[in-house]
Amino acid sequence: MAESSFDLELLSQEDLIVAALRKLLRTYAELGRREETTRIFLKELCSFSVETRVWWILFEAGGAHRFTDILHIIGCSRTSLSNVLRELLKAGLVRMVENRYQAISPEWLVPS
Repeated sequence: MAESSFDLELLSQEDLIVAALRKLLRTYAELGRREETTRIFLKELCSFSVETRVWWILFEAGGAHRFTDILHIIGCSRTSLSNVLRELLKAGLVRMVENRYQAISPEWLVPS
């Protein structure tokens, strides 16, 4: 008869708690690493066009921002920025908050 390879060590309640906390901390660290990796990826991806750069700047800054503040950061013409913001509003990626623009996070980006 073949020997069993199972290790049936009985653990104390404290051992179980320590083991669970270690796994939780490793999982938390991994989630943080993935979140940072996602953020870096999005930043790189959003640098490809003015539209995505505007959205990224609004997203990263948080809150609502005035047109002129966005204009100074982006450094494009007023007309170009107006067109970009209109497109982002239409796409549902930006909303107006008291005459200011605020990025809306896609549902898949928001951690649950």
